Amino acid sequence: MNWFWDEAVPYIQVGGAGHFTYIIFLIIVFSIVFWNRKKFSGRESGVYLVFGVLGLIHQLMITSWYIFETGYDLRDAMPLHICRVVVWFIIFQGVIRKRWMHDLIFYFGLYAYGSFALPIAIHPPHHFVGWTFVLLHTVIILYPFVIHWMTGWVPASKGAIRSFGAFLVYFTVILAVNALVDGNYFYMDDRPFLHRMPELSYIILNIAGTFGIFMIGLMLSKILLKFEKQSYPAE
Repeated sequence: MNWFWDEAVPYIQVGGAGHFTYIIFLIIVFSIVFWNRKKFSGRESGVYLVFGVLGLIHQLMITSWYIFETGYDLRDAMPLHICRVVVWFIIFQGVIRKRWMHDLIFYFGLYAYGSFALPIAIHPPHHFVGWTFVLLHTVIILYPFVIHWMTGWVPASKGAIRSFGAFLVYFTVILAVNALVDGNYFYMDDRPFLHRMPELSYIILNIAGTFGIFMIGLMLSKILLKFEKQSYPAE
């Protein structure tokens, strides 16, 4: 077996060595970025370019792997996975640079924290897909912090409501895609838990849970901002 490439390489275990390796990597990268946060102001073009390039690298890596290793089965490849949609937002934001897009990236991107906290069906750090996992989720988590330090943007309740409306549209599309390709977006087909919950109840739970995640993200961001000692440019 090719431990760097094969699809059959075993997934990491929650709380295992691979899981902690990913968390430690995120902490190290975040610490480096945090220490350099004062350098972002006035460098918008360069910052957007770096995020856009990293996003494109991820998309090329994961798409290539699915093409060459699995033949790009739409059920397994899941190109509309919420975190992969977020990275497209990041790529496009380098061109359009709209405040509402910051909101979408932040709120949709909160799912990336869940992937780090509870990694399900994730390849280990020595695997090619493991590299794409850590690249994708690290970029998504870092983006709102860097944008805040660079422009002064902060999450707001209006952005949360608008993003939740966008999520409802996205989730409706996902349900249709699941039906068309026998997909497993949001674990609608193969759940890691809540196996006995009726499908409609599970759908409602996903919607209500997402609204709760958005509100918690907004609340925690406001708490963190209270401890901020430095002011940043106002958008």
